[in-house]
Amino acid sequence: MMRHLRAHIGLSLALALIYLPAMADTAPRVLNAAYLNFPPLAYTDHQGNPAGEMIELSNRIAAEAGVSLIWKEYPINRIYRNLGTGEIDFWPGSQAVPALSDTTLETGPLDVTIKLCAYAREGTPMVSSTLDLGDARLILIRGYTYRDQLDYLFENSSSMPIVAPNHIAALQLLEKDRGDYLIHFAQPFEEALKVYPVANLHCNLLHEWPLALVISRQTPQARELVESLQGAYERIRSHDLAEVE
Repeated sequence: MMRHLRAHIGLSLALALIYLPAMADTAPRVLNAAYLNFPPLAYTDHQGNPAGEMIELSNRIAAEAGVSLIWKEYPINRIYRNLGTGEIDFWPGSQAVPALSDTTLETGPLDVTIKLCAYAREGTPMVSSTLDLGDARLILIRGYTYRDQLDYLFENSSSMPIVAPNHIAALQLLEKDRGDYLIHFAQPFEEALKVYPVANLHCNLLHEWPLALVISRQTPQARELVESLQGAYERIRSHDLAEVE
């Protein structure tokens, strides 16, 4: 009986050794993922969890590609820096950011577009480019880089912008005529207007660009990962379009 028991245990261990590597091969790859507070696309909800349209889409794409994401919110400058060092593997962010060109790879554009606006009150002259802003009084919001598109303007303007600590403070400054244009992104700004409505504001569109999935070059097999995520996105998009039809 003892001989049969030892044989049974030996067979069980042998099967376990065969089974465990197979399980390891199918386990999802885990990536450190970053997001910027950018409601409604990405934000931290009341329970402290990542939420928003881009979080949901990223999770769908990652799951399709056999990848698992561990999310953490960062300010934008930390995202740029940590993508360079490899502390962050994955970021759903702006496509073709000049500051990231040497340190990251990215998928093709997603069907999500970011719009940068110069918000103004009724009666303020219309503008269509940062070059039109000249020496206008500008209001910015702390924590946003505006993709460095305003740097040239600041270098050649005699008027320095007012930097508000948050969206509500920025809206109050514009409401009190402390500035001519409030420069910000359409999606989070529209969310802020729901909390603090200001009448007769209009968006002067300055620029727009798509989002992409950005991967650190320090991440192992980064190029293969980008290709896998791109394929996963294309399959999801085809499936969603077929359902609409």
